[in-house]
Amino acid sequence: MNGIKTGELVFYPLHGVGLLEEKVTLPYEDKQKDYFKVYFEELKMNIFIPEDSAEQQGVRPLSTPETLERSKTLFFERFRELPELASDRKKILTQKLRSGDILNVTEVIRDLVCAPKYDLRLSSQDKLLLEAACNLLKNELMHVLSISSEQAADSLKKTINLRLKHKSESL
Repeated sequence: MNGIKTGELVFYPLHGVGLLEEKVTLPYEDKQKDYFKVYFEELKMNIFIPEDSAEQQGVRPLSTPETLERSKTLFFERFRELPELASDRKKILTQKLRSGDILNVTEVIRDLVCAPKYDLRLSSQDKLLLEAACNLLKNELMHVLSISSEQAADSLKKTINLRLKHKSESL
């Protein structure tokens, strides 16, 4: 899985940043299957991710500070108007979050934050997706930049507030 080693932090789109504790082999049906055992400190939880599908599930090494800076630049680029139909929005946004790509996570936040600029009212599902995306980005910011949860949340809040003042047109 992309050269990740035991003892390193990994990003998993469903839970954020976790520690790859070990590779284990467990019984699966009537054979053995290899898993990555990942511990999520914030959730106080271990999960086992099948090794053969980890990459497809969006498991990846942590972003670099340079990638996070590029995601911040992307956040201030033109937003994309989301579909009016809530089910279409959910499908697009969920797919981006599940990809595990931090640039996609950033796009989800940007496009939802900018929705009022073209009179799109966010549904409760949109708000949950926005919260999930913010939590994922905050979690990665904490670990990559070695800052506290509060500092990461403040940084994200300031960036969102700056974006709300930003005069960008849609694509």
